Amino acid sequence: MVDPNEQEVAAMRAAGDIAGQFIETVGRSDMATWSAEDWRGFIEAICGAYVDSLVEQQISITTALHKVQGVPG
Repeated sequence: MVDPNEQEVAAMRAAGDIAGQFIETVGRSDMATWSAEDWRGFIEAICGAYVDSLVEQQISITTALHKVQGVPG
């Protein structure tokens, strides 16, 4: 990713945390020994965490904006 913004960097951190947890769960840090199922799970975990983080951040931003604008939540 070229020149990520603050939200993207935060999402990458969240995805990195989940990646570490996934590797611990698999119990093998040598990715060459992973099965296709392990790899799918890894990709799903990190992509899901990245997207979830971006969505959560957007919800927070929108909620704060609505408060400032006086829009009912």
